[in-house]
Amino acid sequence: MKELSVIIVTYNSEPDIYGCLDALFAHNDIGDALEIIVVDNNSRDFTHMRDEIARLYGEKVIVLSNSKNGGYGQGNNIGIRHATSPVIMIMNPDVRIIQISLKDIVAQYKEDANLALLGFKQIVNMSGKRGTSFSLLNHYPGFVRLVGGVLANRLDCFCWKHMYFCGACFCVRKAMFEEAGLFDEHIFLYGEENDIHYRIHTSCPQAHDLYRKKSIYLHPTEDRPYSEKAVQMRIQSNEYVMQQQGRAKGTYIRSEEERVTWGKRLFGNA
Repeated sequence: MKELSVIIVTYNSEPDIYGCLDALFAHNDIGDALEIIVVDNNSRDFTHMRDEIARLYGEKVIVLSNSKNGGYGQGNNIGIRHATSPVIMIMNPDVRIIQISLKDIVAQYKEDANLALLGFKQIVNMSGKRGTSFSLLNHYPGFVRLVGGVLANRLDCFCWKHMYFCGACFCVRKAMFEEAGLFDEHIFLYGEENDIHYRIHTSCPQAHDLYRKKSIYLHPTEDRPYSEKAVQMRIQSNEYVMQQQGRAKGTYIRSEEERVTWGKRLFGNA
């Protein structure tokens, strides 16, 4: 019986996926109870990647081919619907597990029937520089999101009622996520974390989240180049999410403008 299903969505991700899978297998302390599902969003390198995964890992990794690149959420939904475990781990292909016990994850969900989302500490390089493991909900004023987010991450101070986990690597109880409707497939990329936090806790008011500060993964975003297109996509997606939650039009845009302004004043960047 499978107890934890890891879903990894790829899109032209062959340079990353083998390292991701190697790290995952290196930390597998639940043996055959682990299910790994790679969903490819119509990559140009899909055939070679599929064959190489089969050569390296055999039947230990399920590879699904998506007929289109429907975005992060749509690809993950394909994997989640295929999964047979009660607990889902969502993982980006460029993530590397550093210090996470899958056995502890399974035990945590078995012990706590109301646990919905489980998050971990993100680092952005092997020197241990902290990334953004979680953020304040996007309806808060920009200054609060900026300063509160920086301090909370630095102090490992997580409050699930006011914060959501980074989407690069987190766990969710499958039944609760299904009740909430899974990922919103109108969102191609960005904004999913705030959205699923809201919908899970709206549909399952008894649920709560947990942050494991001693569980660590690497997400090497430190040298990621600036992209104006990505910024605009993030703003549009999060504005859509805020309106879906009944917030006034422009809520996220105003919050983000304030966050960027204070980021430049306090830290010299956005």
